[in-house]
Parts: sequence; C-alpha cells; structure tokens
Amino acid sequence: MDLNTTGNRVLSVVIVIVLIIGAWFLGRMSVTSMSASITSSSTTTMGTATSAVHSNSATTQTNVTVTTAPATSQESVSVADQAAGMQVRVKSVSLPQMGWVAIRDSSGRVLGAGLFAAGTNSGAVPLLRGTTAGERYQALLYIDDGDKQFDLHKDTLLMNADGSVAGATFTAN
Repeated sequence: MDLNTTGNRVLSVVIVIVLIIGAWFLGRMSVTSMSASITSSSTTTMGTATSAVHSNSATTQTNVTVTTAPATSQESVSVADQAAGMQVRVKSVSLPQMGWVAIRDSSGRVLGAGLFAAGTNSGAVPLLRGTTAGERYQALLYIDDGDKQFDLHKDTLLMNADGSVAGATFTAN
C-alpha cells in the first residue's frame, strides 16, 4: 500500500482507530463479565456469614454461602477451657451422622476442623493456626456432605432453634 496518497493515509488512520476502539471494547467486556462473575459468586441462598480475607496489603470482607440446618437434641459438643496451642481437645461430641467440629476465633475465622463419627465421641481438633492465651473461641458443629473434606461452602452448619450456632465456647489459657 502506498502511503503517499491521501486516500491510503486516511484508510490507514481509520484502520488504526477501529483497532484501538475494538481493543478497548473487548477489554471493557472482559472487566464487565469478570465483575458479573464475582458478584454472582458472592450471592447466597440460605444464609450469609461474613468472613475476613487477609492479604499482605489489606483486609477485605467477602460473603460466604453457609448452608444451615436446625440442631436437634441429638447434637452437642463440650469443650473445656484449655492451654493455647495447635489443637483443641473436645471432651464430648454427639452427632446423628458423621460431622465436623470446627474451631472459630472471635473474628469469625475457622482455625481448623476435626471429623467425628456418628454417635458420642471425644478427641482433638488439629488447627492450621493456633489458639492464643486469653482469647475466646467457639467449637461449632457441621454435618459432612459425604466427601469427608471440611468445606464451609458445602458442609451444613447446625443452628439452634433461636438462630444461634450449635456449639460451645471456651477460653485458651
């Protein structure tokens, strides 16, 4: 193409402008669809719990879908105050089917979870982050979804009739 003629120069400028507008439009569509994807993945259907997501630069809030079910008289957990550390000793847990005892700190973050068989058991819950002396914690009951993997999104959190979580509180000392 000979760029010495006015018609070819104009055509070249038009092609460059179309390419720039097309690139901008495609970039804009990607951001819009990514934003829509993030928005739709953070909506809930059965209940919402807010959990903190920590990064090196900032703390942000994100919605987590929580499936809940009413607790019956068959579910209970007992945890005594105990020394701070990387595990929590559970005095007693009663579940009608296989489930989890999850340990949650005062910020709402789950520190770890232990799988317990149906019936009445005792044992220890290993933690990914240890408890701190003087802090209060909750031991919460979840029913496993059948995969034997703890997942806040899939396993069912048991709730008391008054809407509070089924569980027990304890202090690390």
